[in-house]
Amino acid sequence: MPLLLDLAFGVVNLVVFLFISRVLSIRADGFEHSASYFDFVAVGITFMLVLQAASTQLTARITRERTSGTLEMLAAQPIPVWAFAVGLAAYPFVFALLRAGVYLAILGVLLGLHVGHASWVGVVLVLGVGGSAMMGIGIALMAFSIAVGHGDAVARVLVVALSFISGTYFPVTVFPDFLQQASVVLPTRMALDGLRGALAGGAWGGAALALLAASAALLPLSIWLFSRALSVAGRRGTLTRG
Repeated sequence: MPLLLDLAFGVVNLVVFLFISRVLSIRADGFEHSASYFDFVAVGITFMLVLQAASTQLTARITRERTSGTLEMLAAQPIPVWAFAVGLAAYPFVFALLRAGVYLAILGVLLGLHVGHASWVGVVLVLGVGGSAMMGIGIALMAFSIAVGHGDAVARVLVVALSFISGTYFPVTVFPDFLQQASVVLPTRMALDGLRGALAGGAWGGAALALLAASAALLPLSIWLFSRALSVAGRRGTLTRG
């Protein structure tokens, strides 16, 4: 049931923007790689819904594990910290990426997304490396939840900010120069640019390589933060919090 509700929520969001795109008169030539505003925004919403679901699921899970006392028991197991962190994060992100595939199938078959020239190899690769970069963000959010708390609220704010700055709803070219420059280094923008390019049959290799580099930087850093958060919480005696 939760899966069906999540899918329904995502599809409703996409349908809303389908009708918005039909009401508004927006020139398509401003949307790089996209044949229409709906094509542009639908891809952005698909990826951001995945990020939102996966990140909030992770922070909610950490909160449940702390409340039930199982986080302390899991942290005491003789396994490497990286395996612990990736083990907690992998399932929600893999599941979310599969859900992205379902969204794209619905968009292409039922809602008119233009995929006639799509490079499906590019779509899969961009989603894969994009997911690994997003996993780094998710693990960092878990670390924040353990060390500080309120991870769920921070995750929601972060997703909203990344959605706006990365060009989910509007091309980044409409933003002030400083926001355009800031967005260049965001893995969410790299993923959106690459996914839109792959679906339109355009360039996606540069975005995939940039995401690979971002993953190589974010995953080790986030795992180190997760390790530090466990150590700090362990010393404070806050790994379990009722």
